[in-house]
Amino acid sequence: MKFRSRLLPALALAAGVAIAAPACAQTYGYGGGRSRDAGYAREIERRAYDTGYREGLEEGRNDARRGRDYAPSRHGEYRNADDGYHRRDGEREFYRRVYRRGFEVGYRESFDRNQRYRDYRR
Repeated sequence: MKFRSRLLPALALAAGVAIAAPACAQTYGYGGGRSRDAGYAREIERRAYDTGYREGLEEGRNDARRGRDYAPSRHGEYRNADDGYHRRDGEREFYRRVYRRGFEVGYRESFDRNQRYRDYRR
């Protein structure tokens, strides 16, 4: 009888921890939760894209004006793709993919715009 009275609270505690652990993981961006975390994830995605885009604009302009070939992957910012990343933002690889997408778009726009400018001035 004593064994059962000790076992029941222990099982209840274990069940409570098992239920709470996935909820905590979702709260901090590691699960598949869709509630308020979706807004936080969109904010991180927007920040990664914007940061990459701005860096791409700068590097594309510089390459075009210096007469270099189109090559966004030559730049360390593109290869590292973690400028502005914080550990609390969640998965680093997700941040890098979005950053690189923004970098490529910014680089292409700026390179094309400045390539035409350079060709016009000749």
